[in-house]
Amino acid sequence: MRLLIDTDFLIALIKEDDKNHSRAISKLEGIKDSFIFITPFTIPETATVLSYKVSQKSAKEFLKEARKKFVELPLNEEIVALADKIFLAQNKKGISWIDCLNAATVKYYKLDGILSFDKFYYKIGTRQV
Repeated sequence: MRLLIDTDFLIALIKEDDKNHSRAISKLEGIKDSFIFITPFTIPETATVLSYKVSQKSAKEFLKEARKKFVELPLNEEIVALADKIFLAQNKKGISWIDCLNAATVKYYKLDGILSFDKFYYKIGTRQV
């Protein structure tokens, strides 16, 4: 499978006291032969969240290793325009544009789904793994 990874999934993997930690470990074990991709925005977003929720040391370690572990998919105008379109179609408060970008990236690159615990993806028809 070809999957995009979201920040919430990465945080769950790294932060041992995260409510989804065991689920993330389990899911990752079940997809060992998959290709895992990441967007250029997910890397700094994850480093920032780690800095706040875990430690600056953890954030630095993640930042040093992330580009080695995941294939970073390049963005283009078409993906950004699709992300904007998805975002503009939302009416609920608190929608993340980055989540819309992830959904657009999955669609543009015809990936099999996204590694995330965020219900937003399911609601807009992006397959979650």
